[in-house]
Amino acid sequence: LFFLAEMGDKTQVATVVLAAKYQELFWMVIGTTLGMLLANVPVVIAGSMGAGKLPITLIHRACAIIFFVLGVVTLVW
Repeated sequence: LFFLAEMGDKTQVATVVLAAKYQELFWMVIGTTLGMLLANVPVVIAGSMGAGKLPITLIHRACAIIFFVLGVVTLVW
């Protein structure tokens, strides 16, 4: 799911631009991969540790409301 959520974001666009600019593809891929891991692994670990302590029904409802409001704002704006 994390991979799907990250598809097409600014980080991947920046990676493509760097790959087009520099010829060292191996090091560019290693650097961007390590950067993403350093930024995201701690968040994934913290989320998995706290997931059992949070009321999942409340989270689902809050997220549904937020997505609904964002959808309406997108359609209206």
